[in-house]
Amino acid sequence: MDYIKFSSTYKADGAQYEKIVFWNRFLRNKTELIITLLPAIISIAAFACGYRSTFLMIVYCIFLVYPFIVYRQFKSTVKYHLTHRDSSESAPCEFTLMDSGILCEFTGSEDKKIFKWEDFTTVYDKLGYYMFFQKGDMLVMLNQTDFPSGSSDAVRDYINQHIDHNKCIMK
Repeated sequence: MDYIKFSSTYKADGAQYEKIVFWNRFLRNKTELIITLLPAIISIAAFACGYRSTFLMIVYCIFLVYPFIVYRQFKSTVKYHLTHRDSSESAPCEFTLMDSGILCEFTGSEDKKIFKWEDFTTVYDKLGYYMFFQKGDMLVMLNQTDFPSGSSDAVRDYINQHIDHNKCIMK
């Protein structure tokens, strides 16, 4: 197969976008998750060990609320981004997987982006998307529900054949 072509949107939208950003921030990067939960865990452990005073009780309450504050801030940031993001991120486009890379042509515009296979360092198959990263930056994401019917395995094989396995990991 020389190329695979399909239509989709450039990036996810709405609840799907929120899931992907949540995964990227807290699950892919375990450090953020640990930093968010550690104060609450320490405060619970210290309380259970009997370290109690008025001052410590206030500190424990703050530490227990901290994960909720971080999550609320995260939700607020995602909502803000969705309302103020560049219109090209939710624009329909035509993706072409070809030997040289992934071509993205925006519908109704002359804009094009090409992502070369050698630029990718990690490809994730998560949440119904193939997400292509270069170090920590997501370059492109392909919605698996928009693939031509019955070609899911062909797309996966095509990606697997074209990424540089010495430099790129497929997870």
